[in-house]
Amino acid sequence: MSTAGGGRRRQAQVSRRISFSASHRLYSKFLSDEENLKLFGKCSNPNGHGHNYKGGDYAAP
Repeated sequence: MSTAGGGRRRQAQVSRRISFSASHRLYSKFLSDEENLKLFGKCSNPNGHGHNYKGGDYAAP
């Protein structure tokens, strides 16, 4: 196979970056709001407690 540019082959890299958010709530209906807060901390927030994630893929040639 002949190549242009002095015999060097070009290589391409394929990558993809993704990000997403996820939330959860730790809560027991058998406990009061105060007991849930003491046991689960900020994870017992009625509006949920979230995390942001970032990741990526890399495909080698």
